[in-house]
Amino acid sequence: MGLQYAYVAIIEGLIVSVNSRKMPLILVVDDDWMNREVMEAHLQAADYDVMVAQSGENALELAFQRPPDLILLDVRMQGISGYEVCERLKSHHATRFAPVVIVTALESDADKLMAIRSGADDFIGKPFTSLAMLTRVKCLLRIKHLHDELEARNTALSSVLRRYVSEDIRQRILADLATEADA
Repeated sequence: MGLQYAYVAIIEGLIVSVNSRKMPLILVVDDDWMNREVMEAHLQAADYDVMVAQSGENALELAFQRPPDLILLDVRMQGISGYEVCERLKSHHATRFAPVVIVTALESDADKLMAIRSGADDFIGKPFTSLAMLTRVKCLLRIKHLHDELEARNTALSSVLRRYVSEDIRQRILADLATEADA
């Protein structure tokens, strides 16, 4: 246990900022212009940076060019369905950890199961209240922020270990940390 704290102490203070953007970036994807505008207005009023896409194809293009922190995604769209968009987002290295919230009027268990299988992190039923949407967004962004912080600390630790210890020792330290984390 003490060894783990010693490793953490090595990198303490090295992480200044995980995300240099002041406002989280949210991608809103819906083929209905009114739905897009309502979600965009609520999110901007809550101080989020918002990108909008009117199709699955457009959403993928935007997301891969400027990876969002979270995606609000309609399921029923012309062209690529929301399920397929979700699968592609979750399989791409730049967007795989961005939470995807399915925003849909579909409420059957089969629809929810399809969303889960495609990689969705949460659901919001249409019609929705701004409070419900903003609460889910805030919660999922907090989890994403913690994930990003952990990734940055792991990268910093690995970098420090590469500089000061041999590969064999570095691998043993990382294995010890993994064992401690599992315990």
